[in-house]
Amino acid sequence: MTTLLELAVTHLAARTPHSNRIAGWFARAALEETIDNLLHARNIDPGRASARARLCFLEVAYRDVPEVAAEAGYAWDRLSQACHQHAYQLSPTYSEVAHLLATVSTLDDRFRSEQRPG
Repeated sequence: MTTLLELAVTHLAARTPHSNRIAGWFARAALEETIDNLLHARNIDPGRASARARLCFLEVAYRDVPEVAAEAGYAWDRLSQACHQHAYQLSPTYSEVAHLLATVSTLDDRFRSEQRPG
């Protein structure tokens, strides 16, 4: 598990009034780091491309495993919504953020499994 993901889990467990949103910020940063790692694992350097472009790269790089790009896109979209506060929206719930953290962790595990020899 990456340090950013560990920070997200720690903040989510704190159960303070803003912990869900803070955990979402850390989780999204961890997801973006994981997307870069997944792309590098397939010999793609995303350079300074936007997050949306990186998600498109992921679709191409993992066309043999389409759920990777689908899960990453879903998590990035939901975490982006969770991170932005609007007066007319409720904060994300603990369960929503916990589910998204699990999705990011699964993607991070996939990257780590691709790094193992054999």
